[in-house]
Amino acid sequence: MLSLFILKRILNRLSPMPFVRKTKNLLRYLRDAYAYSRMPGAEKITLSNAYPCLSDWTETTPVNLTYLYQDAWGAEKVFKSNPKYHVDIGSTSLLVAILAKYTRVCSVDIRPLPVKMKNLEARHGDILHLPFKDGEIESLSSLCVLEHIGLGRYGDALDPQGTIKAAVEIERVMKAGGNFYVSTMIGNEGKVCFNGHRVFTKETFVDYFKNSTLKESVFVTEDRVLEPGEFEKLSPSLTVGLFHFVKNPARK
Repeated sequence: MLSLFILKRILNRLSPMPFVRKTKNLLRYLRDAYAYSRMPGAEKITLSNAYPCLSDWTETTPVNLTYLYQDAWGAEKVFKSNPKYHVDIGSTSLLVAILAKYTRVCSVDIRPLPVKMKNLEARHGDILHLPFKDGEIESLSSLCVLEHIGLGRYGDALDPQGTIKAAVEIERVMKAGGNFYVSTMIGNEGKVCFNGHRVFTKETFVDYFKNSTLKESVFVTEDRVLEPGEFEKLSPSLTVGLFHFVKNPARK
């Protein structure tokens, strides 16, 4: 039974790999285990304590560069504005946790964070019905979220107007002069990739925030941040657009 258990564990860790790499990595693991066991002072390796990690032999550290660049941008924005209270809607848990080390953060998500941290309040909430009053929030982020709203991917209700309604709701809760940071998939033409995400043109997405002024836009590909003005010249088929808006004063 124990042998079957460890064999299953090894196969589970190998399953996503191509066949050639599976075989190569398994042989390397067995060779390394044997060599280690013969070294002076080495702990005894048995079937019960074997823990094969077979996918970490890579030339570079595996990372989602889009999220890395995006979250670094968002964190820098919040740090520079230095709000006393910041609201995040659905961004990565790592970004939320880092921000909570510098200011009070309320994380709103349809799948709330199951964590307890100082300065971090996790709320169950819907971006289409945010639990805040009109004009209450001075600082807000929602990175790589709006393109998913209304597609049911995360258990939310289906709604073809989900992204547009989310933009309206964000502007509703923002205080005049308040900063908010949003990002989405940007491409040459708008489309839906059901039920994963929507893709917008830059102009279409920015126009959803009719009561705010765009202060900065940054574009990220899968491997780098585009230089200023490069997006317009290259017109890449797909990027992630990072947008910093400021809520306009109410019209009199």
